[in-house]
Amino acid sequence: MNESMNRKGRNSNADAMESMDPVSMLKEDHSKVKKLFDQFEGTDDERVQMEIARKAINELKVHAAIEEEIFYPGVGATVDDTDVMCEATEEHHVVHVLIDELENQDLDHDTFHAKFIVLAENVRHHIKEEEGEMLPKIDSDESEIQELGTRMAERKQELMENPDALNRKKSARSSSGQAAQSRQGGTSEKTAGGSSRSSSRSNNAKDEDSDDRSSTRKPTKSGSRGAGPRASR
Repeated sequence: MNESMNRKGRNSNADAMESMDPVSMLKEDHSKVKKLFDQFEGTDDERVQMEIARKAINELKVHAAIEEEIFYPGVGATVDDTDVMCEATEEHHVVHVLIDELENQDLDHDTFHAKFIVLAENVRHHIKEEEGEMLPKIDSDESEIQELGTRMAERKQELMENPDALNRKKSARSSSGQAAQSRQGGTSEKTAGGSSRSSSRSNNAKDEDSDDRSSTRKPTKSGSRGAGPRASR
């Protein structure tokens, strides 16, 4: 009996260690969301599709948050492929844009369905590249990996229990995007204003130069003959 209890204890510890493995955690999330995509595509019931879509979107928001806040910063320096990390970040951006549109725009069902299918295709591509190209290149020691897994598990639980935290992240992201657009707009206006002023100064300079040439131009010979008396024969 004691031996049986010991085996159960060892199995429990092994399960706990497995649950703290961030790679296994992410792959489990990937599997879950891919199943939701398959379920969405496998039914024509609009009400069921909307329920599945909401579940998938919530899963994706939590998953993206723990990757962006903890996993990517934690392993980025150990992955000897900056292109893979940059592409993953940009793919997350596309997913956020699509989710924001699905949640905030008043879409008819056909448009919602089409946009959600595009989201699913993007996420499937992202998962394929992440599992095939990024995760195998992680070169961290076991203790660092376990510490990342612990932090990710804690943060995931926190976000699942407090969805408002995800909404705050979304608001911060929107504000940041608006600020960036404002800065770009200001820069464009300054550039346009500078170009206009430069053009005006150039035109003024040309006018002044033209006036100077006109005032110093010598009279022509025909002009001199016409002004003087005609010689008598």
